[in-house]
Amino acid sequence: MIALALDPFTPERPLKIAQQYVSLIHGVLEGRNDLNLEQVQRLQHALETVANGTVAEVRFDAERLMYLAERAAADGFAVHDQLIEIAAAHEAEIKRLGNDVIREYKALARKLQMPQRVSALLRGLIEDAEAFQDEWLTVVRQMRHRALAVSRRRTGAVNLVTAWELHVAALAEIAGEQDLPGLAEAAELRPRIAGDMIVYELDVPVGPDLAGDAGRLAGLANAVHDRVENAIPLLCGTLALRFIHSGQAVAAHDA
Repeated sequence: MIALALDPFTPERPLKIAQQYVSLIHGVLEGRNDLNLEQVQRLQHALETVANGTVAEVRFDAERLMYLAERAAADGFAVHDQLIEIAAAHEAEIKRLGNDVIREYKALARKLQMPQRVSALLRGLIEDAEAFQDEWLTVVRQMRHRALAVSRRRTGAVNLVTAWELHVAALAEIAGEQDLPGLAEAAELRPRIAGDMIVYELDVPVGPDLAGDAGRLAGLANAVHDRVENAIPLLCGTLALRFIHSGQAVAAHDA
């Protein structure tokens, strides 16, 4: 089965913000009796600004991935499982930080004696950290819900997988084994994410004689294009042919 890999979307960026909150909370608890409150407040406000920006970036990247997943599903590629795995990885980090780290600091703060102003500052920091985690969690839960919704949709009978099959069949009928050695086994559809679009390229193995004849290659591409257009006009222009010889692209033609 042809696969489509979504761009990496790891918890690293929001995790760094969460860790900075933890570090700041730890510093306040450790220096509670000799604390520069104004300096800590400045750090708190700066971290809040960075955290808001990070949440916005995470939300944007998640929306982009969800859009691409829905587009890929409509094209015949099952990628909802990737979204679910991505969301699960983020959710695991959020729960680990919330349950194992922040909760421990809250319990510790209740046991320690500290000035009232320091206690209020600490309470505000913990609330900020929890609010950041809640916003992050909202984003990844939305991703998981959208992925489940995509998994329940029916894919049309005519899609990019159909186009791949038609192009391979047309290539096999028009050209022989000598010109396209091992076509059935080697012809590979390479979905590639380019910005906010999915570009589909069909790698076609080309024999040495055909590889050196640009005119024949162009003629083959045109003949395949005509064959597909006559069969299912809607699939014309949905992917590009890439003729490959010795691991190198010989030419590319829209098909």
